[in-house]
Amino acid sequence: MISRPSRFAFLPYLGAVFVTVFLAADVELRAATITAASVSLTDVSAAIGSANDGDTVIIPAGTATWTSQLIITNGITLMGQTTTDSVAGTAVDNTIIVSNLPSTTGNPPITINSSAGKSYRISGLTFQDARTTPTLNGRISLAGQSQAVRIDHCHFSVMPAQSICIEVADGVYGVADHNVMELAHTQPFHVDNGNAGSTDSNGNAAWAAPTKWGSTDFFFAEDNYIKNTLTEGIGFDGTYGSRFVIRHNHIYFVHIADHGTEGGVRGARAKEIYGNDFHNLFADAPAGVRSGSVLFYNNTWDGVALTTGFSMKAFRSFESTSGNRNQGWFAGDGSGPFDVNDTEGNLTYVPGHTPFLYFSGTATTGTNTTTIVVSGPSPNWQPDQWRNFAVKKTSATDTGNMSLILGNTGNVLTVDYTAGNGGSPGCTWAAGDTFEIHRVLVVLDQSGRGQGDLIAGNSTNWVNSATGTRAWPHQVLDPVYGWNNYQGTKYVPLQSPGNTFVENREFYNQAAPVGGVQTTGVGIGTLANRPATGVGGVDIAGVTPNPPGTAYWATDVASINGSTDNGALYVWRGGAWVLYYQPYTYPHPLVSGVPGAPTNLRVVN
Repeated sequence: MISRPSRFAFLPYLGAVFVTVFLAADVELRAATITAASVSLTDVSAAIGSANDGDTVIIPAGTATWTSQLIITNGITLMGQTTTDSVAGTAVDNTIIVSNLPSTTGNPPITINSSAGKSYRISGLTFQDARTTPTLNGRISLAGQSQAVRIDHCHFSVMPAQSICIEVADGVYGVADHNVMELAHTQPFHVDNGNAGSTDSNGNAAWAAPTKWGSTDFFFAEDNYIKNTLTEGIGFDGTYGSRFVIRHNHIYFVHIADHGTEGGVRGARAKEIYGNDFHNLFADAPAGVRSGSVLFYNNTWDGVALTTGFSMKAFRSFESTSGNRNQGWFAGDGSGPFDVNDTEGNLTYVPGHTPFLYFSGTATTGTNTTTIVVSGPSPNWQPDQWRNFAVKKTSATDTGNMSLILGNTGNVLTVDYTAGNGGSPGCTWAAGDTFEIHRVLVVLDQSGRGQGDLIAGNSTNWVNSATGTRAWPHQVLDPVYGWNNYQGTKYVPLQSPGNTFVENREFYNQAAPVGGVQTTGVGIGTLANRPATGVGGVDIAGVTPNPPGTAYWATDVASINGSTDNGALYVWRGGAWVLYYQPYTYPHPLVSGVPGAPTNLRVVN
């Protein structure tokens, strides 16, 4: 069944002059409603085939097994009859799609191949799984360049053979809201949307652009119920320069994660995580991120005690597998071309200077992965003088591999062993291995770094476009800020076991002012009670004008754009408090139905 509005025409009148307009075609607002005959893939595909941009395709109640993909290109709404309660975590499963597609990675039952300027929506569907073979198919894949995609009121039932509920790729922005996601082996979201408006597929464009905190240039997950049924932690994830916001969700034993720039693509770019209530069913950590900056605030936890705080790591600073070395980024050992390295032997970086060589030698013995012994003559090192430095292998076998130094005695280095990406063996040491000791100060794309020079090329020859060489891309300081995160009365801190993160430089935790000065961290209170002054940031790379420093969250600053989220973050930079961030409109405009620019108009002959 198809219903469309009547056509309309108009005749302009200008003063005393009548102007007759002859239209070769009149304009119709696309608002057709098309009802599929059943839930079957054949009937749904037929209904979508007759739809135009702006139309709504209704899927009736029922159950059907799909054995191949539905690919949507028109800017339509696809709406089933399932309803959800995303507070209670319940659903009435009226329209059920049972996936039985071939077990091929990237073969979900529904894919939207979107276009810029078009709007897309999927609502009211229940997804179930008939397969038992684990795959990376997922449920819904969002590709293309639309910045107005909404996935809402869907029920993603337990999928022990699946890995992703919603995959967000390319340059897609929008929102997923009021969904019920029940997970087993499954990530609720995998966001890879760092290629907005770019033909580059590696996330380079996102790392060459401003962070745009508090803007629409993110994918939003809000007001969802997300529950993991396993005893193993399952996380949100992202890479390829992705930007995502996780807010006002009810989350059960699911933590936050991402991938960094340690493989052949760039890591996640930016995350806003706020207003969520987390419920730990088992021992877990709140988050573990590997790249990109974060604003992390107003979250709560209950249940089993958290095992750590919010952890930041830059994997290349403590591991270098054959995988990431061959992807062109090199090890973050203090001598790599894309990092900020100690060039002067005193933890100082001078552009253009050669990385400082602190020590070179040969191992007389090695215990595989954890120690390196140097003797005859003894180097007579001071205890732990090499802690947080890196040791790089220069032997012909596995040259360029590295380990992070955890400590040392007079002639023994204790080093970190990490299995690395894909289960690779990490760095092993044996008698006769030659090595060098360097110190890295800032690792490419680590948390606390933001916009930089555009990197171009590919994994065999990445180059900094500003220099035409393999070189540090001058990324500005973009600190991680955390405040008002609690499990009961216990503050949940930002923390980092890495060797390139310093508190009150790369990241800032909640802290009270001292003597009217926000000397460290992030203060909280009304705008009237904001301290008179703060402390500016420190960019050891020397590329950030007036680096952002300590911060203050003013709880009573009115929201913007009609948002129900109040508050504003001010940072001290350039000798003054500067407005740094306000949360984007909540609920998201796609949820509240706020219209954007008209894109769904067509001319009818």
